[in-house]
Amino acid sequence: MNETAKAPALVRLALAFAIAGVLVCLPLLVRETPYTFVAFMFLGQPLLALGFILFSISVIRDLRSRQVL
Repeated sequence: MNETAKAPALVRLALAFAIAGVLVCLPLLVRETPYTFVAFMFLGQPLLALGFILFSISVIRDLRSRQVL
């Protein structure tokens, strides 16, 4: 049987945060209003940053488990 490897839960969570952050950013690209800018500043950027941090933690854990770091 051919089984595909599943992504770790932390990577899936990081991807979900990044997608949510991008979805909050899209209205700002379409039309810049004070509301879309505030949503981007207070929701979009923290969601993208949280996704980046979670993905970085996952990469560091993986490298440590393989004894690269």
